[in-house]
Amino acid sequence: MANGDLRTYLATKRPPQQLQLSWFRDMARALEYIHDRRVLVADIASRNFLLDSDLTIKFCDFSEASLLPLDTDMDSVDDNGYTARIDIGFLGAVIYEVVTGEKCEIDLFKDNLPSDGRATWPRREFLPNTENVWLGSIIEDCCVDGGFRNAHSLLRALDSITLYSPSPKSLYDRPSLTEFIQNLVDGRSIVRLAVILGALGTFALYMNRKQLSMS
Repeated sequence: MANGDLRTYLATKRPPQQLQLSWFRDMARALEYIHDRRVLVADIASRNFLLDSDLTIKFCDFSEASLLPLDTDMDSVDDNGYTARIDIGFLGAVIYEVVTGEKCEIDLFKDNLPSDGRATWPRREFLPNTENVWLGSIIEDCCVDGGFRNAHSLLRALDSITLYSPSPKSLYDRPSLTEFIQNLVDGRSIVRLAVILGALGTFALYMNRKQLSMS
């Protein structure tokens, strides 16, 4: 792909939030499609996403994936510890990495016995802190029990996110003439200007009366 893999891209660039959100929606949509075909990816990481010339994001590398029977219930499937929830957790780690710029490595065998080859999602204390992180609540629901049950619920949450851009000020928000002048000069200058204008007005009135008395 023209722009390489996502991890390498993030090493030198910070994509804007609008692009990030577009990526996350595409990722969730693709994962929803994959799970609907009864496939567990098992190795979702930023290095396994590719970016084409217009920065459209693509899944790649299904070498660790499991192809399951078509009648499999993806909400409850367990393939030696690998589940749809673990796929979603891995995707949450990718979202965290894109948002923060920090790599997020997940060890599925950290809490296991040496002889146990089953994958297990790590306890919360071994996961990154999502407090004050953009989309932190979505990342959290990807990674903890009681969060997103499937990719569809993740996509629905991402679709509910709205990015606001500052709108131009309306006519009613524009400063008055007085405020405009105040923005140009300081308070002491305004006082001096008022005194001068007052003196000129008094002088003009005096001259006008003098001309009337002479006629």
